[in-house]
Amino acid sequence: MNAENVFCDKMPFKIFPGLVCFGRLVSDHCVIAFVTSSDKVYIYYPKFCHSTESNTKISSQDFIKCHHIHSVCAIHAGRLENISTRNDLLIIGSKYGVLIYDPINNVDVFWKELKNNGVNTMLCKHFDEQYRQHRNTDIIFIGGYCSLIALNDSGAELFWTVTGDVISAITCLSYENNEEYVNDIVVGSEDCTMRIFRNESFVQELSETDAVTKLVSLGKEYFGYGLRNGTIGVYNKLNRIWRIKSKNKPICFIGHDINQDGCEELMCGWDNGKVDARLRSNGVVILKIQLDACVAGMTVGDYYGFSNILLVCTVEGDIKCFALHKSENNFTSESSEDALRHLITKRQNLLLEIQSINENKCLSELNKTEIQRSNVSVIKANTELLTKVEVSPNKPCVNLTVQTNNNTPLRCVVLFAEGIFNEESYVVHPPENNSYTSSFLVELKPTRDVTTDLFIRAYAIPLIRSSDQDSYYLLSGTQLLPQFCLYRLLSENSKLDYQTDLNSLQSTVFFTVHERPQRLAIWLNQNFILGSNITVDENSTLSVMFEELRPARIYIPTINQTLKNSDIHKKNSPERLLHIIMTNKGEITIKTDNLELAANLVQSISRYFNITELSSICNFPKLFNTFEELIEMYNSYSSTQQQVLMETASKSDTIKELIVKAEDYRLNGNWKSLKKTIQLLSAANHDILSNYYSRTIDYEASNNCLKYINQIIEHVSSLRVGKHKTNIISMCRNALKENNIGALIKIMRTGSN
Repeated sequence: MNAENVFCDKMPFKIFPGLVCFGRLVSDHCVIAFVTSSDKVYIYYPKFCHSTESNTKISSQDFIKCHHIHSVCAIHAGRLENISTRNDLLIIGSKYGVLIYDPINNVDVFWKELKNNGVNTMLCKHFDEQYRQHRNTDIIFIGGYCSLIALNDSGAELFWTVTGDVISAITCLSYENNEEYVNDIVVGSEDCTMRIFRNESFVQELSETDAVTKLVSLGKEYFGYGLRNGTIGVYNKLNRIWRIKSKNKPICFIGHDINQDGCEELMCGWDNGKVDARLRSNGVVILKIQLDACVAGMTVGDYYGFSNILLVCTVEGDIKCFALHKSENNFTSESSEDALRHLITKRQNLLLEIQSINENKCLSELNKTEIQRSNVSVIKANTELLTKVEVSPNKPCVNLTVQTNNNTPLRCVVLFAEGIFNEESYVVHPPENNSYTSSFLVELKPTRDVTTDLFIRAYAIPLIRSSDQDSYYLLSGTQLLPQFCLYRLLSENSKLDYQTDLNSLQSTVFFTVHERPQRLAIWLNQNFILGSNITVDENSTLSVMFEELRPARIYIPTINQTLKNSDIHKKNSPERLLHIIMTNKGEITIKTDNLELAANLVQSISRYFNITELSSICNFPKLFNTFEELIEMYNSYSSTQQQVLMETASKSDTIKELIVKAEDYRLNGNWKSLKKTIQLLSAANHDILSNYYSRTIDYEASNNCLKYINQIIEHVSSLRVGKHKTNIISMCRNALKENNIGALIKIMRTGSN
């Protein structure tokens, strides 16, 4: 694909990256709405027709200034058909709520205060008549502090659910599944996880290596994603199709079929000014444009007499339009490119195989002296790479051993893994002129409980080699790290060995499954690193004890009443023990003070046993006490904010009166009274600034409280599966609205009210 620059407009504003939207806001043409660096919202509505022959001067009349809203975090253009069928509406999200604005009529459709949630990202979606849930309805999805809210076109709340961290991206997948039209909501959050919801119910989650910052639908079950570390890629439902990593960061995504092959391409704008489009199937770049400044937003559509053009905005205020054309030597379809790429790869592999056969044939006719003279390197034919993982007996890590089977020395080892190493790779490279060994030991410290594939590349030193040759043989291998690898097995009969420690574990989760302890033992062998497989006799109870090795992390948030501006801190139990028990009746008990770990264990066991509906009873005394304190703190912060707001309003009225008095004293020449009034004015202004700083601190603290509250609710709900999980979230929401703490604790413990 080729891109021809059609025209360029220069706006007199700096644009905030990512806060740009496009829509038919004031006419039948696509116009641009954006947020400036000074936190003001404008609509660029030029009164002229663009021309490719000359530059057009932009005046202040070409901009429509919208209502000034503080702390704008998201902006979106969408059509709410029950309100306006002529044009799109502008949806503005801030830390305090969401505003729906009609630019044509210059009216606010509604303002929804979201002081308990805020807006980090949002999406407007129309559900057609063929969808069973929310039929023929326009829904605004809002992602905030660990919670997802859906509003209808009148601002009423349709549903509310929680996530594990702050929501940073939302998209919607619409497709037909088993003759039923479904809408899957994909939510990306800062805990490196993408969660999929369907009809208000949690479906599945996908783990990535960094915070998810961008999501976009690419048609049917496909969607593109972008991470904070510069990674972008494409998923098909739960399967990742491809991904690439860049040193730059993605700013904006769009999905559009620019090569008319029937599949939408992933188009990405980067912080270095690059715009590229990649095929959905394999990530091959088919379009690349380089701009002078960071991309703020982009779209493909019709714009003032130009049809199907690429419209790109930069943070410097440049609006550049590109006409897209197919290259003359471009193939007519994506399948042709895939076929050619496959044939080229196959040809290269065949050539390498022929070369290897010829070399082996020559080597078989030479002796050791002749091999050295002929400048070739040789290793034993049966050389293989062996890998082994085991939990370190004295360090909080997993030991990975990489070695050869016949003591062939290794020059270096390269490891590739997601979420374990910085930049996802690690190199073990001894200095030159050392005595090289055939075995390497690498300490691994996974930060999360996620199954990880390790890809290993080792460079073997030939036993027979030319003195002036620096070539090595490449040995490859893979190693699977199980989900709960950073837990050391202490005992397979914990009731006898750790009776004292068991009495100290008061936090438990209890549920029943229609399985035998032998099946749970198989699950343990697959998901933990054990010295030997755990076996269970018939009609006996499974009881195992583990020690968690992960270094200091957030487990139990506690309240420190002595700190003023940092009321919430985290601590860890000195002995983080995990006890798993299963009787021959199918009763499973998990004892641990780590609520997140308990939730991960329940979800993993449910997936292994193919359980779609599961209820449980839990009791986390320390955590529930902390939960009550968090709610009390949040309520006190909210009341303090209201009091500070009232004091600020009163001080503002006082300042207005003092300004009028000061002007009167100045005109009358009453300098003594003027001096006194100026002093009072300065004191009142100082009080307002103090109130502002106090309100800012309280706002951040209340948001932290709300974040921890939502995280606890999310983890408690994950102790259940299916409708039981969804019901707990909705019941907790109602109890929070009523401020019924007793009912809330009971719901979390028993799963019912």
